[in-house]
Amino acid sequence: MSPKHHHHRCNFCGDDFDTGEQLREHVERRHPKEDVHWWVVAEDPAKELRFS
Repeated sequence: MSPKHHHHRCNFCGDDFDTGEQLREHVERRHPKEDVHWWVVAEDPAKELRFS
C-alpha cells in the first residue's frame, strides 16, 4: 500500500514540505553547511517518523 500523500521531510530538523523544490530551498537557506544526502522514504506520513 502506498502513502496517501507524497511529502518531503528535512532530516536535519523534521519539517515537512509538499514539494522537493520547497525542501531544497529550505535546506539551502536553513542548513547551508550540512552534508546533504537525498533518498526516498515510502512510509505513511500520519505516523510519527523519526529523523536524525
